[in-house]
Amino acid sequence: MRRVMFAVGAALVLAGCASTAPMDATNAPQAYACAGGNSFTAAYDLAGDKVVVRAAERTYSLPHVPSASGAKYARGGVELFSKGDSAMLTGVPGGAYRDCKTG
Repeated sequence: MRRVMFAVGAALVLAGCASTAPMDATNAPQAYACAGGNSFTAAYDLAGDKVVVRAAERTYSLPHVPSASGAKYARGGVELFSKGDSAMLTGVPGGAYRDCKTG
């Protein structure tokens, strides 16, 4: 019985660590303003599994991928890196999306 309780407790702790969405994640899009005047929106899935990005009049659904620090979402050459209120979007037409801030 002790082993079962330990296994269940360990699974719950690990499940809590698995979420990678920003702490203030909502399904509502967050607007990011970037250096150089570009902007985009990102709607983070509450489970942290994906993000829907709208930039340069296009929409991208990006799944979560492993990252050393912060959150990373990528598909087909488009990548979104976010940490706290900062983000960087690459692989999207329309120029640089660097030094982006939300809030």
